[in-house]
Amino acid sequence: MEHRLVGIPELTGVPRVAVVIDVMRAFTVAAWAFSRGVERIVLASSESEALALKESHSGWLALKDGAPAAGFDAVNSPGLLRSRDFAGRTLVQKTTAGTVGALAVANAPLVLCASFVVAGPTARFLRTRDAGPVTFVVTGEGGRADEDRACAEYIGRCMAGGDVDPAPYLHRARTSRAAADLAGGLRSGYHPDDVDLCLEIDRFSFAMTARQEESLTVLRPVAVPTIPSGLR
Repeated sequence: MEHRLVGIPELTGVPRVAVVIDVMRAFTVAAWAFSRGVERIVLASSESEALALKESHSGWLALKDGAPAAGFDAVNSPGLLRSRDFAGRTLVQKTTAGTVGALAVANAPLVLCASFVVAGPTARFLRTRDAGPVTFVVTGEGGRADEDRACAEYIGRCMAGGDVDPAPYLHRARTSRAAADLAGGLRSGYHPDDVDLCLEIDRFSFAMTARQEESLTVLRPVAVPTIPSGLR
């Protein structure tokens, strides 16, 4: 099955099925947020929109890239998020690349957001839907980020069935420019465990779908059953 990998600047038209990849760190963070009890994640187009959405909805929280800032309740770091309790809350997320990519394909009939921590469930979800060719939106570095491309290629291979060794794909991600920047402390809002947390394969058992709800683009977790090895 032929899949397409494109950067955000290369998007033309509306794909039928889009999987938006941001390994380091937006959609690793989103998965961790769901694991900590977040009910839904609203994707914002700007930090000002994120704050406006938070202010106009009682109980909503806001998250951004970079260092902590007034009005924001969390930053885009899985290591800093993993001990938080967000039970039943709505989180508004704005990041440099991941949310931008998701909003760019928000009108597609099927949109998933993914990283290594939900790669297997994402592939199984697409297989059960018989989704056909997928447009993978590689959000980092204008579509060149090797950690995102590796994750997209891994999901594509898993969609074909059979056991796929994740090790080569994780190695590419660990030796990527983004991983080096994180490990070197070149990105603010960083925890020392962030790289390792971004490279935990299938940490969670759900996929993440983005849909239009009223005027908002909303990300929600969708449980995906494990396929017995004899049926793969």
